[in-house]
Amino acid sequence: MIVEPEVAKPIVCACNSLLDELRAMVLMCERIGDVKGMGTLKSGQDLAAKFSKKAVGGEDSLEKSLNSHIQVVTEMRDFFQQCVDRYGEVDDSNASALASVDTPR
Repeated sequence: MIVEPEVAKPIVCACNSLLDELRAMVLMCERIGDVKGMGTLKSGQDLAAKFSKKAVGGEDSLEKSLNSHIQVVTEMRDFFQQCVDRYGEVDDSNASALASVDTPR
């Protein structure tokens, strides 16, 4: 797949911005991962624990979901960055090859 650098560069920047936001959200998960104030009854304590695990540590927690998104966006960013890098490498290689060709005068 070929992606022009003028297209890939802004996508890399957008991915970096999104990664910053997602990482900030993961840090915020720690703040909401300790639910309190559901009362002293066992059912209230169980409900608080359930909500805490929805944020952090549970099987389908927000934290895990955000980390999954981070992994996908990182892979996307890396792909588009490789498109930019390869384009530059090919351009440099072609310039070197053309520079070494003798032209008749």
